Amino acid sequence: MAAKQRDGLRLFGLPPQACERVAALWPGPLAGVGPDDRKTSGPCAAALVWQGDDAEVAAFLGAHPECRWLHTTAVGVPQAVLRHADATGLTVTNGAGTRGSAVAEHVLALLLAHFKGLPQTLAAQRERDWKVPVAAELRGRRTGVLGLGDIGRRTARLLDAFGARVTGCRRSAGGSPGSGFPVPGVSAVYGRERIEEFLTGLDVLVVAVPLTEETAGLIGSAELALLRPGAVLVNVGRGPVVDEVALVSALRTGRLAGAALDVFAAEPLPASSPLWSEPGVLITPHSADATAETDQRCLELLLDNLTRFGAGRPLRNVVDPARGY
Repeated sequence: MAAKQRDGLRLFGLPPQACERVAALWPGPLAGVGPDDRKTSGPCAAALVWQGDDAEVAAFLGAHPECRWLHTTAVGVPQAVLRHADATGLTVTNGAGTRGSAVAEHVLALLLAHFKGLPQTLAAQRERDWKVPVAAELRGRRTGVLGLGDIGRRTARLLDAFGARVTGCRRSAGGSPGSGFPVPGVSAVYGRERIEEFLTGLDVLVVAVPLTEETAGLIGSAELALLRPGAVLVNVGRGPVVDEVALVSALRTGRLAGAALDVFAAEPLPASSPLWSEPGVLITPHSADATAETDQRCLELLLDNLTRFGAGRPLRNVVDPARGY
């Protein structure tokens, strides 16, 4: 898989410091390194996506069938890219393992804000009102983590450290619940075929699955009805995994006491969305992983894979097009 000296490399949204590091490793021409350099007519062996419009990336692949490798710093891979990879044999690698620490901390921050009444406390502070909020403890809560990739596993460990009772659900359980599946902090793991059993009676549901054909709309009104009345939902996976209409209905009927959302079906979240003003909802702008440490891990993985590709060595984080991750 070694790249030829003449082959180009297409860059999508790489920050300047990353472009400099890439240029030092890549012997061929670079494209997409400036605001006016959006296309390349020459052959491209590979593409690196830091931030890029899905349609633009798909269009590039369609115009460059010679491209043999695409790396994205995201964990989820667009369906158009997966279909192209499945049809052409394009190797796709992703950023799995770079974002888990940041996102897990974000999940805990949102949950603690909810249970400790921080939004109400901050509102009272703005009014100079000495008002004690209604608070509760995370300890002992039945908490389910949907998706046990890097983000889900790290989130589970933090929840366990706070004394929550953690179960998990993934595509395949790898064994029956309680069988000792090696996920630290998780007492039982369910396969997706047992998702109803997994959801029943949860106080907290953390959604951390990527968006695939299987997970789109996975959490709807029927699934939310299985949670314990007054439960809290956190979504740091992808917006379309949760039916937002069903979510708003569950909040308004009291089935859910709150929701903490970092991802949405449409981003940026439209001003017309009822989620902005729904009581009990905490909104962050798809920023759970927005840390300098995450950027550094993304860059290190990208550069390592670039070195491996140039030398014809096996790449890290190769995505299975059929699974989507």
